Amino acid sequence: MRKTLASLLATLLMLGCAGLSELGGPPTTEAERNEYAVAVETLPADPGTARKRLEAFVRRWPESPLADDAHMQLGDMALKRKDRKAALRHYEAVVTIHPDGKHSDTARLRVAQLEVKRGNHEAALAVMSQARLSRLSSDDRRAAYRVLANASDDPVAKLRWLSYLRGDEDEDEDDGDAIALIDVEIDLIVPQLDQSQLDAAAEQIGRRVPAARVRLRAAELAIDDGDLLRARTNLERASRLPLERQYEKRLATVRERLALEEEGTPNAAELPTFADLAGRRPSTARAVGTLGVVLPLSGQFAHFGEESLRGVLLAAEIFGQSSTQGERPAIRVLVRDSGGRPQRAAEAVRDLADDESVVAIIGPLLSGECEEAASAAQSEGVPLLTLTSREEIPRGRPYVFRVRTTPLQETQILVDHAMRELGAQRFAILYPRDAYGRGLRNLFWDAVEQRGGYVVAVAGYDPEATDFAGAIRRLVGYELLTEEEEEALKEREKMERRARRLPPEEALVLREEAAAMTGVEGQPLPPIVDFDALFVPESHEKVVLIAPQLAFHEATGARLLGASGWHHQDLVSIAGKHVEGARFTTQFHAGSPVALVHAFAERYQAAFEKPADVLSAQAYDAANLVLVQLARGRTTREAVRDGVVAVRGYPGVTGVLSMRVDGNAGKRPFLLGIERGKIVEIE
Repeated sequence: MRKTLASLLATLLMLGCAGLSELGGPPTTEAERNEYAVAVETLPADPGTARKRLEAFVRRWPESPLADDAHMQLGDMALKRKDRKAALRHYEAVVTIHPDGKHSDTARLRVAQLEVKRGNHEAALAVMSQARLSRLSSDDRRAAYRVLANASDDPVAKLRWLSYLRGDEDEDEDDGDAIALIDVEIDLIVPQLDQSQLDAAAEQIGRRVPAARVRLRAAELAIDDGDLLRARTNLERASRLPLERQYEKRLATVRERLALEEEGTPNAAELPTFADLAGRRPSTARAVGTLGVVLPLSGQFAHFGEESLRGVLLAAEIFGQSSTQGERPAIRVLVRDSGGRPQRAAEAVRDLADDESVVAIIGPLLSGECEEAASAAQSEGVPLLTLTSREEIPRGRPYVFRVRTTPLQETQILVDHAMRELGAQRFAILYPRDAYGRGLRNLFWDAVEQRGGYVVAVAGYDPEATDFAGAIRRLVGYELLTEEEEEALKEREKMERRARRLPPEEALVLREEAAAMTGVEGQPLPPIVDFDALFVPESHEKVVLIAPQLAFHEATGARLLGASGWHHQDLVSIAGKHVEGARFTTQFHAGSPVALVHAFAERYQAAFEKPADVLSAQAYDAANLVLVQLARGRTTREAVRDGVVAVRGYPGVTGVLSMRVDGNAGKRPFLLGIERGKIVEIE
């Protein structure tokens, strides 16, 4: 059957080539067609014989219209047996024999690929300048863009070709990993460009991805230079360009950063620390008034609502657990149950607003009910301090505020500490491919670039995974290996296996020899840990699995960084030495040595016979922001609103807070570390 198919293929080739004379090309003789058909016929079953016959054919018929077909076959066969010199000779022959033939552009691409592997970038670019990319297949066109990107020393040109490559890859919806790798390359180049190069790149790329990212970077540099007009121009252009979903938060971040610069409010990392504000906590002792509360106290979210309510009640000192030895606030608390339903939350706000003694309302908690409650509060003219992390809730609503810590603020603190105190400049990110992981990946990446650092490696994994070997190996360079590097790795593995059977002294020598192995051109072999810190946005349950696997795959030496999901004692008791020296953030640290936090935790435990959590702590802070205004004699809704807007450097139990004019709280969360097997507060 195989022979029959090969014979049919050869016949079709002869018929196709016989028609060349009709298209204006030189005709082929019957002898040429027969000899070529015989050579091709043996190719699938006997490549060695086919090679000999094809070589004989090109020697006998060097000018034949079929000679370029034969040379292409021979070149491809040479590549398969890793004879690059022979492959180059045959591909160059194709271009020489038929410079405008059907194989000439593919042959030029193959020559350029081989030149790039030899490190001869100028030759590769010279060959590709003669290639007609439109005549290549989609796969070869992508390969051509890759060659042009790799061979280009000019970062603007490299970025342009990567944009073409990404555009072609984007047509293949199943090749998300390829696009992610290209994005990593792009994101390594863009931060290295100066303003003039960014302008040139934006013009050359046009509306293709990553034009928006280029404009965003230009806006960031302009902000750094204090040129806010130029920053706004680039930001507006970026907002009109196609932007991948994972970078949308970066657009919002740059927009917020520009707004902060125009407003003059620092980001979270620039807020004062608890130490800076020692002894400066405003008193609530003389506060008098009525406080409204809207929380989900029934339904599936009742537990969260109850925790938040306890925080409000503790701030109002309803149970006599005073935070001072002097006067106590005289606060009446009116509570309404939202049931976790948006419409019910709005009705509760309107009901409380009808009571003129209510100067402000704390809550709700869930994003959906916060949106409806915010609209009602703005309409009624009553200050509403929400407990949501959605930053858009208060915008355009002067009576609405948001006091909860956001992931953005956590990443700002983490990156600031890593770069300023730990000296990290190059970062890697290992993240779950879900909304949480992608969101924190983007926020962290933006924070690194804003401070002038670099993200040099990124790898994602299935959120349900328990084996992270694939992602870790991608992180440390086991992807995109050349054939020579793969061979070197195989040899190193053989040496390591032999070492296991040798006496200790001989084994040590062999292992050292294996570890010193490099690629053909002296480049290091994986694992390559070329980053100073590794960010893993995960829960502590997953971190205790990931950390030992990092060690197993020799992805060590970098400082581990994490988000608030790390904050659990099991992290240390299970992961042990593998997380030693790690740094992570948290929205609330009940074990903090800071006096006001310690006092809150003790009072909460005494009042409710259970430990305080982040929900109760954030509600406690929100209530106290209002009580501070009442203690200062601001007893009307308008006065309370104006007082909350003016809050700067307020030391709350969930971190130091400053309110922005858009109603969003800038917050400095806690930074924790693992030292000598214990979780300790860094600042």
